[in-house]
Amino acid sequence: MRPLRQIVLTGLLVTLSVATMGMGSCREESSAMKKANLGRALTERGDTERAIRTLEEALRLDPGLVMTYEFLADAHSQAGHAEQAAGFYRETVRRDPVRDTAFTSLGCLLLSTGGDLEEARQVLEKATEINQTDSRSLACLGALDLESRDFAAAITLSEKAVSLNPQNVQAHLNLGLAYMETGRNEEARREVQTVLAQSQGNEELRGQAQMLLDVLSHPDVPGAGT
Repeated sequence: MRPLRQIVLTGLLVTLSVATMGMGSCREESSAMKKANLGRALTERGDTERAIRTLEEALRLDPGLVMTYEFLADAHSQAGHAEQAAGFYRETVRRDPVRDTAFTSLGCLLLSTGGDLEEARQVLEKATEINQTDSRSLACLGALDLESRDFAAAITLSEKAVSLNPQNVQAHLNLGLAYMETGRNEEARREVQTVLAQSQGNEELRGQAQMLLDVLSHPDVPGAGT
């Protein structure tokens, strides 16, 4: 069952949405800030090439504007440029050591792209230390525990993530996988059905969740639980 878990996990993590980030300042919006916000909007619309160019221009206007580094990381991440994204997330937290959203995004990125899992755990734990109610970092930590087959820890973290944000698809998927691995098939089916209900428009994810549901319909398959 392990290969299927990895497929489903990777399929979801690469679709993680852009985090909601604070401006970090109440000063009047500068030209660099306007560019940075435009770049972020372009990323959210999926126009990552224009977003990256716009955000690079924002950095030239004001290299000290921390949010631009995080927005650039988000744009590169969405464009599939994992190495560049990780670099900008690291630069973000170097400049702002309490920016929990960047710690979370870096950890989830490393997990989803096969990066350094020890670094992933460290930065995700840092994110939860800064913000104990961050559902996204808890869900990615739960996914890390799935990878290490610590199902009890994965369930604990993912249940907390769901309690904080019932729309956290990653946490529901974690629970479906962990419940299945521990023989709690009915609970696993419920969680996978939730993933299907909450992933409208993401056909890749829906297809992978359906694969998992099919496995749960055949309890004789190794790892599905009996």
